[in-house]
Order: sequence, then C-alpha cells, then structure tokens
Amino acid sequence: MSFRSQASEIAVWWMRVDAPAAPVQVMWKDCLDEKEKIRADGFRFAEDRTAYIAAHWLLRQALTQADRSIGPEAWRFVTQAQGKPVIDPALGRDDIQFNISHTKGLVACVVGRDARVGIDVEASSGRHSGLEIARRFFSPSEAETLGKLDQDKQTQAFFRLWTLKEAFIKATGEGLNRALDSFSFALDPVSISFPALDTEAAAGWEFIEERPTDTHFMALALCSAIGPPSRLSIHQVSSKMDAVALPPSLARF
Repeated sequence: MSFRSQASEIAVWWMRVDAPAAPVQVMWKDCLDEKEKIRADGFRFAEDRTAYIAAHWLLRQALTQADRSIGPEAWRFVTQAQGKPVIDPALGRDDIQFNISHTKGLVACVVGRDARVGIDVEASSGRHSGLEIARRFFSPSEAETLGKLDQDKQTQAFFRLWTLKEAFIKATGEGLNRALDSFSFALDPVSISFPALDTEAAAGWEFIEERPTDTHFMALALCSAIGPPSRLSIHQVSSKMDAVALPPSLARF
C-alpha cells in the first residue's frame, strides 16, 4: 500500500500483545532508536514495557508501508511544544501524520497524509461503570448521558466516550493540556460539540469507533485538509507484520 498516489488515504494498524515470546520482543526492540529503547527500559512493569516496544515497532512498520523509501529502523521523531511526536523534519516527510496508542493486550497506530489524526485504544475489564470519573472530568451532558444508563451500558458508553475524547485531543496535538470537559460527544450517531457553539471548530472532523476484541475499545479522530479520506483501511497484523483477515465491520472503503 502506498500513500503517494492517494493523498487522502488513512490506514489504521492494530496488533494483539499477549505474552510474546522473548525472540519476538528482541526483534521489536531492535527496530527502535536509542531514545525509544531508553524510554522502554524505564517502565517499571514488564507488561507496560512490552506494550510500549510493540506499539513503536508497529508504528515504524506502518510508516514504511506509507513510504517504502524509508526502512522501519530509519524513521526519526521529534516532539512538538505540547508533547505530540511528529516525524523529524530532516526526513522531509512532514505531509505524513501519525498517532499511536497502547493498552493492556493491544497496540494500535494510525498513519495518513495531509490530515490530523488521533487514535486511542482502551482495555475494559467491565468491573466499573466509569460514572464517577465522568462526573469529575467529562462534560455535564456526557455525565448525564451515562447516569441514565444501567451499569453494563454505562461501562460501554464510558469507554466509547473516553476513547473518542482521547483520540480528539491527540489529533489536535493538545493532549491533556485541553480539559476533557471543554468539548462534548454525543453517541449514536457520534458528534462533537463545544460550549461556545463554535460550529467551525467542529467542522471537518470525522470519528470512527471499532471493537477490535471483546474487551478493547478503539476510536479514531480524523480531520483532512483536503476533504474526507478517499479510503480508510483497518488492518490487524501479527508480530511479523502479516495482515490477518478481518470481519467486514473492520474494513471501510
């Protein structure tokens, strides 16, 4: 797959991470640069360290799918003022945007051209509804929506809202510098709104949700500079970057 001929193409890649064998983890880590390796070694828990390494390996593979002239090990990154990583300008690939996310048992990334992109994945144990968190950090309308649901539906709605909100602030590059109650999502259908009723701020955004596994939630935020993406593809991969056949619900064209 190449992004050269289809500038508005967006690709999502995700991979399950369930106790990978030691040689696989070595292969993943060998692909990273020194800064990433140092960051990985700083994680206290092995599970978090493995997820970080897997996610950054996956990103490098996905970027090379977008531009095959650069090998996975050759990608370099810099961090913007608000903490968002971007491709090192020295590589001359500032048209390619990406975002990355990892959680217990799953990692994911999104790569596109001429578009702001954000992705978030979260693991749900189903042990809590998230209502108290929503009341503290979400918008009043989102907390009210959750409060009207029974606990099982609250849990699903909470993680849907959480991943949507995280994907949005990651796409804008603001991260947690932006308060989670400064904008609001409605579900079914998904839409975003702002307290100041700034319709221009909401214009152009597209939000996509997926359930890659029974216990994981995924949300994607897109805002293309040239209109809606002509093609959005979602791929599950193995540790060898082999594509795995997906159910129809996980492929969008």
